Amino acid sequence: MKILITLGGTAEALDGVRFITNFSSGATGSFIADELTKSGHKVKALCSKNAKVLPGLCEKLLYSDFKSLDELIRRTLKEENFHLIIHLAAVSDFSPVSITCSGREIRPGEEKKIPSDAEEMTVKLKRNFKIVSRLKDYASNKPAVAAFKLTNGASQEEARKAALKVEGADFVVHNDLSEHTSKERKFTFYKQGFKQKICPLRELPEQILKSALEVLNA
Repeated sequence: MKILITLGGTAEALDGVRFITNFSSGATGSFIADELTKSGHKVKALCSKNAKVLPGLCEKLLYSDFKSLDELIRRTLKEENFHLIIHLAAVSDFSPVSITCSGREIRPGEEKKIPSDAEEMTVKLKRNFKIVSRLKDYASNKPAVAAFKLTNGASQEEARKAALKVEGADFVVHNDLSEHTSKERKFTFYKQGFKQKICPLRELPEQILKSALEVLNA
């Protein structure tokens, strides 16, 4: 099976040294990519430049922010067809559009370093669209799409509702931040808001493949 996976987290630049990002290390996505590659699948990974862990066994392409990730996905899906897309990247919901510092307006990423002696700095953000909702439109074929959804301290019903809100995916893999330090970290699969299965990290690649094949063979 030919598989495209996104992993790591976007970093939205304020200047040359500061950016808005998230805690995603890329570890889960790298584990999945390497396990699938070892199983004989052809995997291409789109990895964030600041990811702490990168897959070592498959082809890798790097992105930085929301815009570069979206452009990289579109270009990759235009050039190649994949049976499965695993969208694991932690993508910023907002990107900076302007910065006001000491009464001076600055374009995000324009300066090497914004002076640190300013009394205040105002950052205006714009909402980004959900890349996952456009993956099937970007692809020229009809791949299965697996999306990941992270919550923090959510109840089972809150997790279900969060998974239900994800558009454009054939199934959603949920996990909660509160369980990330657990040795028995669990991932819950949802399809159209209904819980399908629960599995530990070590079984995650295999379960993703099984769910994808159910979609492709339907």
